[in-house]
Amino acid sequence: MATKIGRNDPCHCGSGKKYKRCCLEEDQEGERFVREAAAAALAAEQAEEDEFNEWSDKLDDESNAVIDLIEAGKLDEAEQAAHELIANYPEVHDGYDRLGMVYEARKESKKAADCYRKVVEFIEENPTDYDPEMLANFQRLVQELDPPNSPDPAA
Repeated sequence: MATKIGRNDPCHCGSGKKYKRCCLEEDQEGERFVREAAAAALAAEQAEEDEFNEWSDKLDDESNAVIDLIEAGKLDEAEQAAHELIANYPEVHDGYDRLGMVYEARKESKKAADCYRKVVEFIEENPTDYDPEMLANFQRLVQELDPPNSPDPAA
């Protein structure tokens, strides 16, 4: 651990002058610069976190609104809102999850399963962002809604 140099001690630069008459002001300016840079970095980090929280809250509100529309039986509006989620938030699974819920409510199992397959893809591409149980739940939903070797209702 470095010892703190006193104002009246000989300067660390070797000039022979007292520290206060030599490098003190320059050292203080350097310390001030470091403190200001650290404060600016902290402020930028906080602003980024605030922006993410605002984005996340907006996503949650819009995603939950789709559920509310489904529960109210407004399936056309819910479908439109789910498509908007997909367009506005392509980096998350919510839109496909909600669209799958719409198709389930309409008893369109194959379409719901196709949406849930996309959710599975999101989870598999970003495994550290999701609980493994969530992956298992969506895989189970796909199996239930569109089991292998099931007849194609469009055929």
